[in-house]
Amino acid sequence: MRTSGLLPCLALPALLLLSPARAAPAAQGAPTPAGVAAAIQADGVAQALGALDDADTFDTVTDGIAAADPAWLALVPAMGPGLDSDSGPAVAAALALALPQKPRLVLPLLDEATPALDPARVCAHPFMHDEVPDLKGYVRRTRAALRRVRDEGLRAVRDRCLAALGTAKPVP
Repeated sequence: MRTSGLLPCLALPALLLLSPARAAPAAQGAPTPAGVAAAIQADGVAQALGALDDADTFDTVTDGIAAADPAWLALVPAMGPGLDSDSGPAVAAALALALPQKPRLVLPLLDEATPALDPARVCAHPFMHDEVPDLKGYVRRTRAALRRVRDEGLRAVRDRCLAALGTAKPVP
């Protein structure tokens, strides 16, 4: 029985598409938290985030973070070292939007050592455009949500966040 050379040529791309390490920036659909995590692990954070940006799908990631989706929020620490001057502000703004929704999930992600995740930046409402049409209402809701956080382990970052909110000036 003779095998055709065409079958292996068709099978290889299909296997590559099914590979979990390549699941994040798949061109056929939006990235998933599991796919992005696999891409970060397989390719490194800078390359994985770059692929999302190249595929014009990084907004899916920031939308998930802004919606305070725990699966997307869980990726933030792994993303931190790869955040650059484009992706960093987008993630900071997304975390700021998530903050009043689920402060107990967002506060542990904040890290002074990573500029985009610095509480002084995230908590100072770092919005790039008009993500929040009612900025005064956002600040009021965020302060109230932060004040409800009583966890001893989150107290220091909560207090830094409240201080940043108190001194923050709206971004023009």
